[in-house]
Amino acid sequence: MLKQFGVPSEGLELKIESRGVPPNGGGEVLLSIPIVQSLTAVTWIDEGIVKRIRGVTFSAIVSTQFENTMIHAARGIFNHLLPDVHIFTDHKAGPQAGNSPGYGISLVAETTSGCFVSADTAVSYAREDDVTEIDDEEEELLPPADVGKQIASVLLQEIEQGGVVDSRHQGLLFLLCALCPEDVSKVRVGKLSRHGIETLRHIRDFLRVKFDIKPDPSTGTVVLKCVGCLSRRTS
Repeated sequence: MLKQFGVPSEGLELKIESRGVPPNGGGEVLLSIPIVQSLTAVTWIDEGIVKRIRGVTFSAIVSTQFENTMIHAARGIFNHLLPDVHIFTDHKAGPQAGNSPGYGISLVAETTSGCFVSADTAVSYAREDDVTEIDDEEEELLPPADVGKQIASVLLQEIEQGGVVDSRHQGLLFLLCALCPEDVSKVRVGKLSRHGIETLRHIRDFLRVKFDIKPDPSTGTVVLKCVGCLSRRTS
């Protein structure tokens, strides 16, 4: 997404030093971002069709077999649709495993037009503040096979909705459009998510940028246009 808006890939890096899940965390992530002088307005409405799926599973303080089970379950769904599916493993142990047991999976579908649609989830014990007296003392985690099937289904739902990004990244997409120079950006998304709608309201209130929103009945998607605010006075 950042590449679409002209952010250089040199110096842009996300590195997971250790995994941390509730309730006790312990994860560490390092994010490096280059200096961005200016964004570039986009016309980004071509979704393309899915050509490959990539993913990664993780496990911390649990058996590595959990990851293999999630992969097998997810691939059992995707293999009926396309052959190019690769899901890698990322087992953490020792200090890199954080302070609580957990596991999860992240999936990304890449389209022929360079769009990336993602879905991910993590499974762990509830936070201590969320546990009530009626909760069982020995809480059972969702089986890894169910996790793999569920997240695969979620990704397929995101793809079915259409749009150049998935529903959870709508807010970031809209913000990047608003922060462009005074030029028109035009993007296509699926059904507007609650977070996406709230982001549009915040952009209107703080940046004074209003989006033109038009549903596309032929595809069930929504096309949004705005003029960036970079050179405007937003005080």
